[in-house]
Amino acid sequence: MPLTFTGQLGLDHMGTHVPHGFTLPEGVGTLRLRFAHDPAHPGSGDIPHQLSISVYGPDGARGTRHNNADQSPVISTHYASPGYLPGPIEAGEWRVEIDVHRILPPGGVTYRIEVAWDTEELRVPKAPQPLTGERKRGAGWYKGDLHGHTLHSDGRLTVEEYLDYALERGFDFVALTDHNTTSALPELMARAGEAITIIPGEELTTYNGHALLLGTTDWVDWTVRDGQTMGARARDAAEGGKVFVIAHPKSEGHPFCTGCRWAFADLLPGVARHVEVWNGPWTSCPQNPGGVALFYQWLNQGYRMVATCGTDTHRRAVAGQRFGFNVIRAADNTLPALLEGLRAGASYVTSGPLLSAWASGSGESATFGGCLPEGDVAATCVLGDGDLPDGLGLSLIHCGTVIARAPCVPGMELTETFTAGSGEWLTWEIRDSVGHLHTLTNAIRFGGEEAWR
Repeated sequence: MPLTFTGQLGLDHMGTHVPHGFTLPEGVGTLRLRFAHDPAHPGSGDIPHQLSISVYGPDGARGTRHNNADQSPVISTHYASPGYLPGPIEAGEWRVEIDVHRILPPGGVTYRIEVAWDTEELRVPKAPQPLTGERKRGAGWYKGDLHGHTLHSDGRLTVEEYLDYALERGFDFVALTDHNTTSALPELMARAGEAITIIPGEELTTYNGHALLLGTTDWVDWTVRDGQTMGARARDAAEGGKVFVIAHPKSEGHPFCTGCRWAFADLLPGVARHVEVWNGPWTSCPQNPGGVALFYQWLNQGYRMVATCGTDTHRRAVAGQRFGFNVIRAADNTLPALLEGLRAGASYVTSGPLLSAWASGSGESATFGGCLPEGDVAATCVLGDGDLPDGLGLSLIHCGTVIARAPCVPGMELTETFTAGSGEWLTWEIRDSVGHLHTLTNAIRFGGEEAWR
């Protein structure tokens, strides 16, 4: 028999999960839910309320479709709506939760949840046809994206369109990090074949910050409830061979992007060692300079931080927008090798200009992510031969201060000597005449690994 739950949400519900439980009998083939709320908008301004539903069965989570207008999932053994996970509909106790990401004054939002089921099992979807291309392999530098979304959460692109877009941009690898769900990953990995490396992931989209979990095909609980910490999520990720990235930490936050600004006191940076310094198009996202400054601040505090960037793709880019991508040095273009390179910081972020750089001292040399003894150092950067936009400048940064600068010329080499103390570091930047970032390398650190946290 169909069930209906109704209620009202106010300002005090913001940042909570409102549960409704129900019991399913044996023999259910398909579960259908429908969630609606009214009003959708507080009545002034251009920011709506933001509510989604999550579904949990006796054996665990069955998905959510974050910040998507369609909140009417269908779940069956072999098929589930985008954002949700197919599988047997177990008899027993189920729960649907309203995830209250944003309620704006004056509150007073009424809601209705309808739950229905039947014995019919939906048809098994046709298996996707894998692409026939062959990706580049072997030791080398690989470029790609670590942050993006499909219509399985709040993106506009189908899985097929998302994959095509990555290939059009010439990526060797691409991550998929839909909000709070991994439901698109099986299709994406099947479609990719050997044409491009897929980094499976999930964006843990909490009420107090977002984090990318890279290298997981399994759903990871994004809710941080009483007695729990985000630090424990980061620690579990590292112990499980995954990479945990603090995403867009200086985002504007509530109400414009509720939950987007990083506010976990136990991860500033705590056990986290990766931070997204460039999110979306550089000039359209005012939080990006703050992300770079935070990266430098944590390096100055002695943390082995690694900078990443992400297009945060939700749709195809508008003409003229300038996104960054990651260039990772890896033993091979495979998931384990790329994650190993990323963990080590053997990478840089760029919107186009390519480079190689290293430092030498005390008879040793190192590149991005490496560590040298303190003492006299010669740091060298060589730009690639490709065309460059006019007006770019290459800078050597020592502990946050520019100590050498030169106009960018394709193929140029810049070397600077200086004395580096224990706990100090260097990076290279390329910026344009108005200071907008085009390239940022990860750090070469000094003083031996024992000097760093």
